[in-house]
Amino acid sequence: MAVVGKANYLNCRNVGEFFSAAIARGCSKIVVDCSQCAGMDSTFLGMVAGAALKIHKTGGEMVLVNLNDRNRELIDNLGIFKLVRIAEDPSAMPKPTSEFLPANNATHANILNAHENLVEADSSNKTKFEDVIAFLKRETESK
Repeated sequence: MAVVGKANYLNCRNVGEFFSAAIARGCSKIVVDCSQCAGMDSTFLGMVAGAALKIHKTGGEMVLVNLNDRNRELIDNLGIFKLVRIAEDPSAMPKPTSEFLPANNATHANILNAHENLVEADSSNKTKFEDVIAFLKRETESK
């Protein structure tokens, strides 16, 4: 899969669905090409963390390629580097084969799940996102 533009809560719902469908079909490796990714927010990163946690349970792996310095810093700071492989030689990775996924806004439940994934990925993220998680829990319970 290739990420084009900003990877954020405005377009990550389809990404989460793509990851889930790939894992359900028995995919053992998910490669995410970030060469055209202008930035990532915590919701998108939580989707990546959740998918990496799921695919690990099946013996598979998630690989991130072509990370720019800022996106690599985000991956490192949130502990996601523990769950994914950062490709040292992106040219060795297969070319993305997925179709373009149109933007689809995430729901409060999707965003909540993504942030809970970040806490599961690295417990130090709990203090970083506790207010966001509390707010989203209130929002999802009130609907």
